Formats: sequence, C-alpha cells, structure tokens
Amino acid sequence: MVVSTCTPRAIGADTRRALRRGAPALAAFAFVLAIMVALPVGRAQAIFGRSGLSFAVVGDSQGRNEVWDKVIDAINAARPQFLLHCGDMAASGTGPQYDDFVGRARKLRMPWYAVLGNHDVKGDGRATYARLIRKDAYYSFVQKGYRFIALDSSSGSIDAAQTEWLRRELSTPEPKFVFMHIPLFDPRPGGDHCFLDSKQAAELHRMFRTSRVLAVFSGHVHVFAQEVKDGVTYVTTGGGGALLYARAEQGGFHHFTMVRVDGDRIQVEAVPVKAELEEPRVAVWGPKGQVEMSLGEIAAMPRCEVGTAFENKFGNLGGQGVYAGVRVAALVDMVGGMRPGQILVVTSGDGYAQEYAYENVYPSAKCLAMQGEMLLAYEKDGSTHPAWGEGPRIVFAPADGVYHNSDCAATSAAGQGWNVYESAGARWARYVRRIEVR
Repeated sequence: MVVSTCTPRAIGADTRRALRRGAPALAAFAFVLAIMVALPVGRAQAIFGRSGLSFAVVGDSQGRNEVWDKVIDAINAARPQFLLHCGDMAASGTGPQYDDFVGRARKLRMPWYAVLGNHDVKGDGRATYARLIRKDAYYSFVQKGYRFIALDSSSGSIDAAQTEWLRRELSTPEPKFVFMHIPLFDPRPGGDHCFLDSKQAAELHRMFRTSRVLAVFSGHVHVFAQEVKDGVTYVTTGGGGALLYARAEQGGFHHFTMVRVDGDRIQVEAVPVKAELEEPRVAVWGPKGQVEMSLGEIAAMPRCEVGTAFENKFGNLGGQGVYAGVRVAALVDMVGGMRPGQILVVTSGDGYAQEYAYENVYPSAKCLAMQGEMLLAYEKDGSTHPAWGEGPRIVFAPADGVYHNSDCAATSAAGQGWNVYESAGARWARYVRRIEVR
C-alpha cells in the first residue's frame, strides 16, 4: 500500500489530441463502454480497476454549529462522493440535538454515513440515533469495490457479538476501510482517549493488518493526526466543531479529512476550516510559573461531570444543570500546587474576583461532604462556548446536588466567600480568565 499526504492536481486529457484520434479511438471507447455495461459491477472493476474513489471523513461536530455549518460548506465545496462521520454528532444525546444535526445534515450534497460517539449515547441517545439516523449501530457497505466497516466503539470497546461480526466482515476479499469513534490508540504521547483495554486494541490492530484494511478513521480526540502502523494508516479526525485539544501546530485546528483512493494507494489530506471563533483562554499562575490554556486543552484533561445548582442570597436556586469540567486542584498542580494558608484568587474577564482557601481547592472529607469538588466547568447541559456564555465557570458539586448557603457559610475562610457576601452563588465565578496562587 502506498500512502501520500499531498493532494494531486487533476490532470485533464488533451482535448485537441483526443479529437485528432478520430473514429478509431471513438470506436474503441464505445467497445470498452459496451463491455463495462455488460459485465457485472465486480467483474468490471476487476478488469478496469477501482480508480476515482474519493470521500470525506469528519468527527466530533458536537452541535457547535458556529463551526459545523462552515465545515458542511467546505465539504460541499470539495465534492466528495460520500461522507463518513466518526461520531459525537450531538453534545449529550438529546432528541432536540439529534433533530438539529439531522436538519443541518440535509445541506450536505452527498450521502453520509455515521457511527455512534460517546456523547451520542448519553441518556436515550442510542434509541434516538436508531430512530433518526440508522437502526444498526455497526454495519458495512461497499463502494467501487472497497468495503467500508462502521464500528460502534462509543463505550471504549466492542463486545463479543460485534467482534464476531467484524471477523466475518474482514474475511471478505475486498480492500477495506474502518471507521469508528473512540480510536484504538490515542495519537498524543501519553494520551488516554482510546480503547479502555489495550489488549483488545492490539488484537483489533492484528486483525486489521492481516485483512487488507487500508485505513482506520476515528474521532474522539479533537485533533488531526495520521500514523502508519504495520501497513495500516490510522487517521484521527476530530476537528468537526468541538473544543480543540491542542494548538494548531499540534493538529488542533477545525477540519475535515479528504481521502482519494486508487487501487491500494490512498491519499489523505486534512482540509482546514477557518471558523472565526475566539476561544476563551485561562491563565493559571503558581509557585512554579504560569500556563495558559484554551478551553479545548482544559477539556482534554480528566473530565468530571456533575449535576449541581447553587442557592442565592434569597434562598432561590440558580445555575441548575449538568456541568462538565476539571478539578481546580488539577490545574493548580500544574503550576506547583498550593500550601495551607495560601489563597487562590480567581478573576473573571469582567474584573470580578473571588478568593478561595486551600481547603476549598483540596477539600478534606468533611469539607467535601458540604461543598463537593471545586471544578472549573467548560460545558453546561452539553453546550460550550459560545452557546454557553457564562463559561468557563467555577462550580461546586456536593453530593445532594445543591451548593446551599449553609454549605458556603461552613466552608468559607475568614475574609472570604460568605464572610464577604452572603450568597453561595457568588462563589460560582463566571467568565474565568485567571487563576492565581498567592
């Protein structure tokens, strides 16, 4: 198999020379055409080859339509014969999110095929996918003599029934392409956004390399990456709209992937899509220096997902929702941590600031029971920036799902929090831009 990352220029036939060939050339063409029409499709491809196959691959649109709409336009302009979507079409698997995706997908000017992502199967998402998109979670189809195998890796593995089905699919003689959501291997050094069982990942790779699989496409990791492993090309294409996990030079740019195939030769091209969308960045300062991170880089850290709300000064609930974020302690640890007696100052883009004690950031069991973990949330109810306009935001997540005024009062150090302003909600700082240990 030959792999190239360049985009070939279309080379047109010389029209004048073709005309000068005259009647003999036209007769020969008519003869060949007659044979192709008469032969079964598979036999004709065996004689004349499989040239001219082109398709696009994308992943992780996640309902961020400010980007996804531009990706759709760019895919239409590229004119692939069909599109593979590697999952995470929806942010949290709700019916309205699926309806929105399907509605926008009607703008695509080519057939499209999708697989389930881990975001797609949240709640009743699997049933909604089956109703609106496709009944089968894993399936295959053939295009121009190439077999395309769609896998359901949304759980970070595939079960025994799917594995046996896959063995049968791989036993067919055609060259093959596989697409799924969660990849066998994380393309980032030390990354863990991949199959949960490394032994199963290794066995699937062995099956692929011995079964004429030309390439495997996946999403989940919000970057573009490409690697050839034992003759199999692995492509990560998670740039369809979701928060990006890396800087542009490390593959963190919105994109789709264009693939062109001739025989066993494949050409893979990441097509950048410019989205005029400025992601908020958060600077974290501590005793060992400073790091500045985009929301996507923060989202690439171990994820905490909680349902929580706060109580305001009048005793009313606010901020109710399901939040995704990272432990503030994990961010502080990146710059050297903090010691008892030090203060953590969190500053918002509008200048608002809140101070927190060591015990808020690294809570004891007693404190944890009242305030829960202190998180920096980048997502609420499946929405991120700019659809969720209050993030990133500090949230507290006690076990009972409400950060009460009594919780705030009991866990606020002298001169902080409740002792400055009597409202638990005031501790949930919005539009966070700076976190500093003092």
